Amino acid sequence: MKAIKGLYIDYGLSGKIRTEVKIGISFVEDKEYFIFFDPDNEIIHTISMGAGIALGDLIGGTEPVPGILSGDKIYDQITDVYETVIANIRSSKAKKIDTIVDNIASDFAPLITINLLNTQNFKNLLCLPLMAEVMSDVIRNGKNASFKKSEKVLRSLKKYRKTLQYFAEEVMLYSKNPDPRQAYMNVDKDKIPSTAYSGTTKFVTLKSPSDKKLYEAFIPDSFDDLISYMVSRYILNYHFYCCSNCKKYFAFVSDGVTKNCTRVLENPSYFKDIGKMCLDVGRLRSRNRELYSDKTQILFQRQYKATFARKKHGKISEDNFVKWSEQARTMRDKAISGDITYNDLEKWFKDNYLRE
Repeated sequence: MKAIKGLYIDYGLSGKIRTEVKIGISFVEDKEYFIFFDPDNEIIHTISMGAGIALGDLIGGTEPVPGILSGDKIYDQITDVYETVIANIRSSKAKKIDTIVDNIASDFAPLITINLLNTQNFKNLLCLPLMAEVMSDVIRNGKNASFKKSEKVLRSLKKYRKTLQYFAEEVMLYSKNPDPRQAYMNVDKDKIPSTAYSGTTKFVTLKSPSDKKLYEAFIPDSFDDLISYMVSRYILNYHFYCCSNCKKYFAFVSDGVTKNCTRVLENPSYFKDIGKMCLDVGRLRSRNRELYSDKTQILFQRQYKATFARKKHGKISEDNFVKWSEQARTMRDKAISGDITYNDLEKWFKDNYLRE
């Protein structure tokens, strides 16, 4: 398989696949390695990310954040891509199975990375079992694949989102439960994923050839088993925190609470933030988001940017823009202080639409 330009999608599958693709997971320090295995349980490829990121992406943000997909939108995105993948398989003129498998990886690319000036940002990685099952079905049955198992995996993605959110809040959330094991003893077990799972374990090497360390990898029998295994590991070894920047859950080990995750910013507000992680922007951006989340400030910013754009294109004089912006700030401050209502501010912007 060839790498897709600008995206980190090089699974090295070509010539190696003979029957079925399996996906497993290994926890190494504060990272999770999602691993593709060939039929002999040899590693085809690995993708690593911070602990809890994959589950946090599937759950979605705890509150709306501009430019970041909600849980429902994430599921819709996965469904749309999946339907496109299936349609492309059925209409494909390719005769070789490994070519079709290569195309499957290409079609799934939007769920796995976004490209920000050559900076990779892995997202929605819990769709990887879905991707592996589609590949396996094609390898077994060619274009006659029914995709019944992959459709079951797709349904599981939606099924688990609410249970994972309950699990994150009631068991793993550090600010609420400093001891996840104790919280697990008291929580309603019917509302969280099971901690019972089936599958196999295997010792693997995950890094460069010079790294001879062995790590335990778990190869689940199903998507349910993958979730259950991850949940059991979280309870024993991690806490969860909701990132103050992207408002998604992530995991951490120590009691020194980290308030921001290692996700790459998906909708950076400033050019200099492109490629940075939530951890990089930290408290400053969180404070700005709190400030600009007020609908009064949002209204002001929207009107200010629109008026500035008209000035920039020569439709408004500099002097008139300066006078208008001073008045607009004064009206905004009055609305924030309660001297006028939000509706009064809206009416002022409408009555004072600046034009030459």
